[in-house]
Amino acid sequence: MAKKNVKYFIPGAIALLFGILALCMMFLDGVTYEGKVLGSSFSFTGMKLAFGGEVEIVGGVSVDALEFNIMTTLGFFLPLIGGVLALVFKNGLITKIVTTACFVVGAVFLFSTTGFTSISLGGSDVKDALTALYSEKLAIGPILGGIFAVIGAVVCFFKGTIAKKIGA
Repeated sequence: MAKKNVKYFIPGAIALLFGILALCMMFLDGVTYEGKVLGSSFSFTGMKLAFGGEVEIVGGVSVDALEFNIMTTLGFFLPLIGGVLALVFKNGLITKIVTTACFVVGAVFLFSTTGFTSISLGGSDVKDALTALYSEKLAIGPILGGIFAVIGAVVCFFKGTIAKKIGA
């Protein structure tokens, strides 16, 4: 009887692992700016974009402080929340929908990080000034975080099937 219960926690633990990995991608570069004329480049980490903070003067453009960005924060934390819910709750239709939705919405938000940078930069005026001098690219952190979130969504969606295959 104990073996049967353990096998149902393994897919939840795997989903939680992918949620933790998606959250850890917050510490890598989130958005990279490359100079159109001078060739200089700089980047913001996902942590800076999500929670804000002090930023140095770069390329003549001064950004005093990045502001808190709820969309980027949710992008990094929703996969973790989905993983915790997948581990705690048993496999049911509502649980499957909620946990998979957490991972999918988190992945969409992570892949849309460049669209949300104007919130962090304090509005569209600063973003327009930056885009006039620099080209904006999605960096490695949100890309890997989004991939981990998509894999976590697949694990949550097929949680019952994975548990049955483990027990077979």
